[in-house]
Amino acid sequence: MSRLMTSLIFNRYKEIVGLLEPGGSTIVQRSRLREILHHVDDNGIQDRRAGRLKRRVYNVQGVNHLWHIDTNHKLVRNFIIAGGIDGFSRFITFLRCIDNNKAETVASCFLEGVNEFGLPLRVRSDKGMENSKVADFMIERRGANRGSMIVGKSVHNQRIERLWRDVFDGVLAYYYELFYFMEDEGLLDPLEEIHMEAWAHHRLRTAKSSPIRLWLAGQMNNPIGTQNDLAVEDEAFYGVEGVLFDEENPRPIYHNLTFTPSHECRTELQEQCPSGWTSTAYGMDVFLTALDIIHSFHEL
Repeated sequence: MSRLMTSLIFNRYKEIVGLLEPGGSTIVQRSRLREILHHVDDNGIQDRRAGRLKRRVYNVQGVNHLWHIDTNHKLVRNFIIAGGIDGFSRFITFLRCIDNNKAETVASCFLEGVNEFGLPLRVRSDKGMENSKVADFMIERRGANRGSMIVGKSVHNQRIERLWRDVFDGVLAYYYELFYFMEDEGLLDPLEEIHMEAWAHHRLRTAKSSPIRLWLAGQMNNPIGTQNDLAVEDEAFYGVEGVLFDEENPRPIYHNLTFTPSHECRTELQEQCPSGWTSTAYGMDVFLTALDIIHSFHEL
């Protein structure tokens, strides 16, 4: 009873329903329960409604006006996905699997997208240090003090965060489950560099699915050309949508592997583990063969 009274005082609607329904002896219509809550704490209900979270509407004018970039660390084991997406069309401008998230490597991926799809007016990213080289490039090319590189919380970068969900469901989930299975079976040690080098000989597929028609239509109807100083009313929330939360976790910098196979070892790997090898065991047979070869040369 004391828990029920406390829930009534603080208007915990779902908790009250949970307390009343489990036994089955007390049945209260939800409409009746709402009436009681309004009677007990009508002022509190109105105050909470006034402060209800509001969704921001995405406010980017056209294609290449704003790119969202980020790195995905779901696999962690020195397999990092660097990606960028055009905010207006949700067109994927670059998507690569890399073995580190150093600033130089992320910038290289970004420049590949720029060379293929053009230089955006602005870029939005989180506060990770891996984006520093991209920031330097954007400020140099587009100018300072105009929002060329907008840095904020990860939760403000919803366009790329939504892409990561699709990438995980369509690509990474397969390897996520496979890696954990191999670890449980004692086949893979994520802390052993030789194991990572061996797995690198089994290609990681990438996904590139985008609304190409919207991208092309935007290029024709609203090209940015040489525009360089389009005004932004609220830079901090430019390219932000949805409900905003205050969550931020620091991200470490992952360096590339220090172990380097010899020339003879690489030659043997190319002969015994060709890229066209069709695996019959989800890539584990390729991995174990490559691991044996690396061990044979590494132990000499």
